[in-house]
Amino acid sequence: MAHNEYNRPRGGGMILIIIAILIFVFAPSHFKQDLVGGIAIMAVGFVLGGIGFYVAFLRKRR
Repeated sequence: MAHNEYNRPRGGGMILIIIAILIFVFAPSHFKQDLVGGIAIMAVGFVLGGIGFYVAFLRKRR
């Protein structure tokens, strides 16, 4: 039973954080073509990163 925490599947929150990071890496190239679309993509990146942070780190503490 000591390894129960180690064997627990993780990754849902971390995957969302990684997707948000990729959005922030590739969004500036979209900013050059369409300002409103680029801002919308950045907002989606913030939302996904926030949800991923909550799932990965904050939900475990409760």
